[in-house]
Amino acid sequence: MYEYMNERLAELKEKGRKKEKWEKRQLQLKEELVALERTREEASRRLAAEEEDVKQLTGLSLSNLLYTVLGKKTEKLDQEQREMVEAKLKYDEADRAVQHTQEQLAAAEAQLKEVRFWKLDYDQVFEAKERKVLQENSELRTLAEEQATLSVQNKELDEALRAGRSVAHDLDHAIEKLRSAKNWGTYDMLGGGMISTHIKHGRLDEAMDHLYRAQNSLRRFEKELRDVGEQMPTQIEIGGFLKFSDYFFDGFVMDWIVQGKINEMLSQVESRQSEVNKIISNLAGLQRKVETELASLRRRYVQTVEQYI
Repeated sequence: MYEYMNERLAELKEKGRKKEKWEKRQLQLKEELVALERTREEASRRLAAEEEDVKQLTGLSLSNLLYTVLGKKTEKLDQEQREMVEAKLKYDEADRAVQHTQEQLAAAEAQLKEVRFWKLDYDQVFEAKERKVLQENSELRTLAEEQATLSVQNKELDEALRAGRSVAHDLDHAIEKLRSAKNWGTYDMLGGGMISTHIKHGRLDEAMDHLYRAQNSLRRFEKELRDVGEQMPTQIEIGGFLKFSDYFFDGFVMDWIVQGKINEMLSQVESRQSEVNKIISNLAGLQRKVETELASLRRRYVQTVEQYI
């Protein structure tokens, strides 16, 4: 029943293998062509220089007159002519290499044109067979459901990671500004004057801007973490972290202008950054696991459809 479809799928997969082969070959030839064209350009410049040398010796130039008087014109001309011939041969060789590579590249591109749409044709045949097999084979239906579950989990993890990295980005900038404020504050206490005081408060203002952004990013991060928890309730510990924003800014607004609190503030933000980075690391590890499982399931699914008879 599925004999024709199976033969067609095998034929199209072979086209896919050829496409990969010719794409690699095309890339190699393009790289070779760039190098060969550079070599030809160098050979062209040398040939032009040698032709100019011969022209000067055969014309009424100062060097021509000098060599004529000294009686060495013929000897020198022979040398220059030999060098010109050698340069011409090297140029011709480089030019032929360029032309040959261009021909090979054109052939590779022609081969690619013949197989460039293999995946579209493959997908059409595969989907037609897939629909029929899903009606007959319970194992394939189970694999399809498992794939769907893992795909949702992977999507939730990806969204959580993006949100977490946004928080980390804002915290990184806040820490940078707080460290700068700390340094200027130290200088200020040593008698830096109004300029250092102004710079210190400017850095603190910038730090607070980044912390407010982190607060907004954090709300989204918490939402994404809850979504991950709903999909994988036993996979990752996030319970304590979900209270993060409840106390994250406690005391910050009141204390930010006090030099003695900058160190404490910096320490708190660095601690929260460490927590965020730990969650991100755990999420990334979990996503790698989900992606590996999803890829394995997909291979089994495709193999089941392709080999079903």
